[in-house]
Amino acid sequence: MNTILEVKSEQYISDTDIAPQEHIASKSAPIKTLSDVIIIKKQASAPSYLFSLRENQAPPFRKAGKQPRPMVLVGAILSDDDIWTMISATAAKGEAELKSYLGNLVVQKGITTNVNLREKAFLVLLMQEAIQYAADREFDAIQLSCLLNMYLTTHLEFKRGYWAQPSDVWAYFQELVICHSVEDPPDALEIYDPNESYNILSHFHTIYISNLPLIHILTFGVYRLKFTWPFKKPTDKVAKKTDKDKKSAKKARPKSAKSNK
Repeated sequence: MNTILEVKSEQYISDTDIAPQEHIASKSAPIKTLSDVIIIKKQASAPSYLFSLRENQAPPFRKAGKQPRPMVLVGAILSDDDIWTMISATAAKGEAELKSYLGNLVVQKGITTNVNLREKAFLVLLMQEAIQYAADREFDAIQLSCLLNMYLTTHLEFKRGYWAQPSDVWAYFQELVICHSVEDPPDALEIYDPNESYNILSHFHTIYISNLPLIHILTFGVYRLKFTWPFKKPTDKVAKKTDKDKKSAKKARPKSAKSNK
């Protein structure tokens, strides 16, 4: 708005002495119609991220859904036959054969995929640690199979959602241990006594729960996000600088051997 103040004389005149309708002339800005507004053209590359929204329905970004109810895991993932096959393979060819057997086993049972080598190697180490723990305490085949089933089932529960909380995973494992330490069929079976149950909780918390941030990286990976803005054009100053840099680079090149001679 353009404003012009007209004063009658050079002397100071207060605001009260000036009549706005006589000494101030104003002019409003022209009103533009909708037809004068330039409509921005839709960029094809701007909403390109919408095409990847279907990945939200795939792991690890799919919704976790309802948590499964903890239950007795006798023969759920590993059965007694799997334990005896594993023991015979270890006795015949040693630890290398055990690692190979466990690696194939976690893929066959659907715990992980053969492509995710980091998670596969971690699960092999986790099962080896559980087997050694059971051997030190002289667990039988049923106790060993339930121990491995509890560890693997808890890992599957952790993988169920990308934003799983450590407290929820810990509470889920505690309920699994209770299901295997109280005689209340069919919801619970007394496979471990109270001391064994307490030791299992301590062992799992030490090797799994305390390392859960690292296990999250091994399971889901680490993603590097890169933001690109394709609409920004280089300024004239930047273009001139690049031309000067190219000319200076040509001048700075060493002379050939013939010219030195």
